Amino acid sequence: MNTRHQTLVSAGNSQLSLFPEAKKETPAMDAVHQYFFIIPLPDAVKNKVKLLKHQLNTAIGLSDYNLYSVPHISLLSFHTMRPVNERFIQAIQELFSRNNPFRVKLSGFAHFEHGLNSNTLYAKIEDSDQIKNLYYELNLLLGFRVRSFVPHLTIARSVPRANFEKSFTMAKQYSLEEEFNCDQVTILERKLQHGVVSKYQVLKEISL
Repeated sequence: MNTRHQTLVSAGNSQLSLFPEAKKETPAMDAVHQYFFIIPLPDAVKNKVKLLKHQLNTAIGLSDYNLYSVPHISLLSFHTMRPVNERFIQAIQELFSRNNPFRVKLSGFAHFEHGLNSNTLYAKIEDSDQIKNLYYELNLLLGFRVRSFVPHLTIARSVPRANFEKSFTMAKQYSLEEEFNCDQVTILERKLQHGVVSKYQVLKEISL
């Protein structure tokens, strides 16, 4: 994750601090707080993705991260040196409350290339304008620079190029034509402190 601005910009251009007015900590006590906005998947869809992961693992071998990570659709991630505060959560809730639930349709597979060494396999999302809009609004609210964004559901990240063609052929033979309703966004949080990274925990589930 890249270092991000540490202010929250509201629609009225006033600024809200991302952090509580806490006492300063010594560098040894500082922790990096990482936040991750995701669109969760229904259990039936998660199970189909997990089955494909296990089939790919049998055929080509996957990293533990690829095999055991919980399937989801990523929206945005960032990190700060202090935890976000309640005003941050309220502003995020207000943002999402202005958006209506929408349908997400998964159809087929594609991939990203990472230089000459690897590819990331993902399930494509049709008609993803509403996901792009959420991403755009989040970046504006948080004061981040809007980057190019392709909504997708990652199946296997950074697969070595030597194994990728086989994995892509297998995926294309797998049926993942799924459609579901997106009516919430989940905020995950974890900490990096003293070289130890904690597991992501659910900070908040916010309804659209």
